[in-house]
Amino acid sequence: MTDVRDARPAASMPRFPLARIAAPLCCPSSEECAEDYAWFRERLADPNLLDDAVGVKVDGAVLLAVPAGGSRHGGYLSVGTVADAVRVWAALRGRSGFPRVRFGLSVHRDTCHTVDWGPVHPRDDAERGRHFGYTPSAIDTFLFSRRVPRRRAGRCNWPETDP
Repeated sequence: MTDVRDARPAASMPRFPLARIAAPLCCPSSEECAEDYAWFRERLADPNLLDDAVGVKVDGAVLLAVPAGGSRHGGYLSVGTVADAVRVWAALRGRSGFPRVRFGLSVHRDTCHTVDWGPVHPRDDAERGRHFGYTPSAIDTFLFSRRVPRRRAGRCNWPETDP
């Protein structure tokens, strides 16, 4: 069971009408976010940032939002709809560790919108990994996986020839 926190903006932020539609925030439990915690713990240069992570409830699921701090300059959450993006944006706006919260809208209305925080993400994969505060080994592993083509099991990459 999660402990639901107050989803209103921080006291220093002026109230705004969208606060009423903000996605509920919660203390993410290790059961609800086990895969996310494990994924970030393996990759973050400073896994202690997970202590300040917040859960954002979207369509019954809890998404783990890891704040900026130390070598982690920013982050993002992927959501399925523009309405969900607005609700997550409203929930994270003004919270400590989530500077410059903004939308990254997809060209497709119902596919993979993001809510980003921190400076604009670099386009280069290695720079983006450093921006998100990942370890050099995590960045190298990702870059290697992008360079090596995956072969389908049971298939030969040699051209077919007649006997």
